[in-house]
Amino acid sequence: MSGSPDRARLERLVAEALALAAHGRFRVEPNPIVGAIVLDRDGAVAGRGFHARWGGPHAEIAALAEAGERARGGTLVVTLEPCANSGKKTPPCVPAIVATGVARVVAGTGDPSPATAGRAANELAAAGILYECGMLDEKCRASIARFVRHLGSDRPWIVAKWAMSIDGRIADAAGASRWISGDRSRELVHELRGAADAVVVGRGTIEADDPSLTCRAPGGRNPLRVVLDSTLAVSPESKVVATARETPTLLICSEGADASRRAELERRGAEVVELAWDGPGQVDPAAAMRVLHGRGVRRVLLESGGRVAGAFARAGIVDQVAVFSAPILLGAGPSPTHGGGWPIEEAPRLEDVRVTSVGEDALIEGYWPSRPST
Repeated sequence: MSGSPDRARLERLVAEALALAAHGRFRVEPNPIVGAIVLDRDGAVAGRGFHARWGGPHAEIAALAEAGERARGGTLVVTLEPCANSGKKTPPCVPAIVATGVARVVAGTGDPSPATAGRAANELAAAGILYECGMLDEKCRASIARFVRHLGSDRPWIVAKWAMSIDGRIADAAGASRWISGDRSRELVHELRGAADAVVVGRGTIEADDPSLTCRAPGGRNPLRVVLDSTLAVSPESKVVATARETPTLLICSEGADASRRAELERRGAEVVELAWDGPGQVDPAAAMRVLHGRGVRRVLLESGGRVAGAFARAGIVDQVAVFSAPILLGAGPSPTHGGGWPIEEAPRLEDVRVTSVGEDALIEGYWPSRPST
C-alpha cells in the first residue's frame, strides 16, 4: 500500500467518519450510528458513507459502493468494528469487505456486544487483511453510548411521534386533528413508518381518525400495525381491521376481554393477544412492548394520542421523540402526553435536540434523557 496513511492522518479520518456518522442520528436506532471512509491504494479518498436508516445499508457498504474498484488494495476507515454476524435487517459486513479486496481496515472502537466482539478481527485476519482497532476509541465509544445502553433490552427502541399546534395541542376542542401539520410533514411520517418494524396506537386514535397506518412512501414497506385496546372495543369496520388480511394487524387487550368480540376481530384477520391488566381498563405498555420484542420487533413508531403517549412516557419506555410543530394556534384541546405530569424541576428534558424545517412546520427531534433532570 504505497499510500498507506500514518496515524495522525488516520485519526483525522476517523474524526471525519464520526461527523459522517452523526447524519444517521434519529434514523438508525436501535442500531449504532456509524461512518466510514475508503482510501484507494495511493491514499486518496475514494468513498464515504454512513448508516442512514434502520434497515438500510451499513456505513461500510455505502462507502465501499461509492469507492467501487478503487477500494482494492486500499484502506477502510470505520468508526465501529464491522459486523460479522447477520442482523435482523442486513447481512454481515465482513464478507462484503473481504470481497472488495481492501488491504487494511481501521476501526475507531470495538463491537460492544460480548457475543460478537472481536469476530471481525479474526475473520479479516483469516482473509489476509490488516486490522487495527481503537483509533479515537473514547470518542467513537461515546458516539454509540445509547446503542450500548439499549443492548440486551427486552423491548424495542420506541420513537414517540406526534403533530401539534404551536401552543401544544394535538387536536382542537372538538377532537379534530386533520390536518394540523402540512403536506411535507405527512410525507415524512410515511418515511418514518417505513423505517419502523411496528406502528403502535391506542383504540382512541382508531376511533378518532380511522387511519390506515400504512406506509405510502416510495419504496417503503408497511410496518406491523399494533392497537392497544384493553376491551377489544375497536370496530371491525375500522380500516386497520378491515385490511388485516393484507397488512398484519395485532390487537393487544387485557385479560377477560369479550370472547365474541375477539372471535369477530380474528375472523376479519386480526391477531389478538391478551395481557394482564395494568389497572382498570389499561394495557401495561411495557408488557405490550415485551410482546413485540419477542416477535422480533426492534423499532417502534408510537403514533398514539395523548393518553397512550403519556402512559409510555411515564413508564420510562420512550427512547426518542419526533414532534411536528405547526404554525397554528388552537387555544384548547388535548395535550400530547395526557395524564399525570412532572414538576418542572423533574421534567424530562430531551437530549441532542435537532430542529429541522419541514415545509411550514418545524420537526423537533431529541433523545429521551438517559437520567432524570435536576
